[in-house]
Amino acid sequence: MTNWNPQIAGSPQGVSPGLGALRVPPPPKRTLKQKALIALGILMTIGALMSAGFVWWGLRGLRSITFVSVPEVTPAASGAPANWLLVGSDSREGIDPNSPGAGAFLGETVEGKRTDTIMLARVDPGAKTIDLMSVPRDLWVPLAGKGENGRVNSAFNGDGGDQRLVATVEQFFGIEINNYAEINFVGFQAIIDSMGGVPIWFENPMRDGNSGLDIPSQGCHVLDGYQALAFVRARHLQEFRDGSWKSDPTGDLGRTARQQLLISRVGSTATSKLDISNLGTVDAIIQAGGQHLLIDDGAGAGDLLGLARTFASVGGAGIQRHSLPVEGFRTSGGASVLRLLDGQAQDVVKIFQGRGLRSPGELPSDDSVPRDSFTIQVQNGAGIGGLAGSTRDSLAAAGFQVSGVADAPSNVDQTVIVYPSGSEAQASELARALAVGPQFRADDSVSEVVMVLGADFDGLAAAGSLAGATVEAEEEAVAPAAVQQAGEHEVGVVPGPGPEGTECS
Repeated sequence: MTNWNPQIAGSPQGVSPGLGALRVPPPPKRTLKQKALIALGILMTIGALMSAGFVWWGLRGLRSITFVSVPEVTPAASGAPANWLLVGSDSREGIDPNSPGAGAFLGETVEGKRTDTIMLARVDPGAKTIDLMSVPRDLWVPLAGKGENGRVNSAFNGDGGDQRLVATVEQFFGIEINNYAEINFVGFQAIIDSMGGVPIWFENPMRDGNSGLDIPSQGCHVLDGYQALAFVRARHLQEFRDGSWKSDPTGDLGRTARQQLLISRVGSTATSKLDISNLGTVDAIIQAGGQHLLIDDGAGAGDLLGLARTFASVGGAGIQRHSLPVEGFRTSGGASVLRLLDGQAQDVVKIFQGRGLRSPGELPSDDSVPRDSFTIQVQNGAGIGGLAGSTRDSLAAAGFQVSGVADAPSNVDQTVIVYPSGSEAQASELARALAVGPQFRADDSVSEVVMVLGADFDGLAAAGSLAGATVEAEEEAVAPAAVQQAGEHEVGVVPGPGPEGTECS
């Protein structure tokens, strides 16, 4: 693939210029390889299987993965958070026309590659978090290098589509992409089948005649490769309830929520069901999907081990899923597309820009460090005169080192601890000393831990009660409503966890 320099045209009326215009200045380009890899749950599975610690680099399956040059990506520093652009290719290459259900995929003519599945995954090894954000295929954006607007998935079409899609997403959202991964239909089915299927609880029967999904009854169903693919491709889904079939009107938005659910279930199944001590089992699974998997050459096969460690600590249930707020509109040409609601999207996008707040109640690290081993800058964002100075004195008396005090750029409602990559333990140590739990934000533009005092700041916890204060802080730490909705709200018809006491495995 040739190197390619995108230029983007101005945005005509009816399309947002994107959140790139709102981003903070990016950090310097990173050059070292990132130690994490993920692609639509498949690489999570491979990574989780690698965590047993045997001689994983000798597996034949790893040698079947295709590594390609994608110059638009910027590899992250070793151990730093990384954003992966994950693409599910609609390529029909390799589908057996005689296999059951092949008609659902071969019934239409598709030349080359398209994509209906675009996701961003932010993997943070230090904080041990994984965040997923789906990008709806019908999102109307300026297409990098084309001088026109279009659906975001159209950036993938044609030669150099991977690079053009990376550039389009980067420029529209203001998010740096550190790595790229792509898998096709056949690889997705093969990896699911090699795992023995993925169990999901369905409250009601579901079907989609276009994708081939057929869930005939309530209960726990183990989806094989074909049904799992039909599940994540379902855009015309119907659910049988109250005596009749009812359609899910959310289309692609509902589908992206179901895709994220399946990714979590694939990861959970890999870590709980499979015998990761059996080298033959692991190699067979990697070989099943590896030959249909394409990743950028900024990450070698050995970098899977970093994901293994991150994913092993997070687990499938620990993956946080986020939805972009959008609305439907028609273009001047009459196309029915989606438009991003910029203001409401900020809290979600900031997570992937490295400026987002942590989830409610989560400390960045469980590790403990000496209080005098790092410095803190205190900023007054509460609008109370002298608060930063008095807090400096209290912190010093509690054994912390304060480098200085200042007024925050603006007043805030909630106290926020801002910290650079690698200082997760220091941020947590400071939070444990506070009477009311703070918010957290990772930001590599700062060189030390910064505490911005908010209107909720209530000083340090009483001496002798720090253990209790830690629990209290975790329970009281609340994220902004927009972030909670993005992480918890499901759009469309999405199967639930099942009735209490029911195990689906």
